[in-house]
Amino acid sequence: MEEQVVDEKKRKKREAQKRYRQKNREKINENNKQYRLDNKEKVNETNKQYRLKNKKKIKEYRLENREKIKEYHLNNKDRAKHNKLKRKYDITLDDYNKMLQKQNGSCAICFVKEEQQRNKVLVVDHNHLTGAVRSLLCNNCNRGIGLLKENQEVILRAADYLKKFSATLTDEQVAAM
Repeated sequence: MEEQVVDEKKRKKREAQKRYRQKNREKINENNKQYRLDNKEKVNETNKQYRLKNKKKIKEYRLENREKIKEYHLNNKDRAKHNKLKRKYDITLDDYNKMLQKQNGSCAICFVKEEQQRNKVLVVDHNHLTGAVRSLLCNNCNRGIGLLKENQEVILRAADYLKKFSATLTDEQVAAM
């Protein structure tokens, strides 16, 4: 009997909370938004811990809702891209577009245009130790730097190696490349 009274009180309290949340949705959302802005590091750490703790659950959700997620990304390309840039590199879509314009829409190394890329985008190159964003690169240049371990000495030795052997190639061989 006593348990039923407690359960009834809990149910009434939940219903009252639900009505309050529905009635004050905008106010609550604004307060939550302000909290996230004021406590960015704390929120990021909490989110990171949640993702680490619930990897399996998140993976299952993504597998079960693959089509739904795909549709969201197709319908919200700019928002999805903005969120990814913000999460991975702490830059906005606006920052990306400014960098792209500054680079004339091309890779900072080989100058291939963005629209010539397989995914029609340039990737954000960043220092893996500091996280600092450097510029936008085509996928091949970005991978090349990564495969050479972002080591300037190794990259310069690779350039010297290519210079050494390029002199022995004929014009026809160079054209065939």
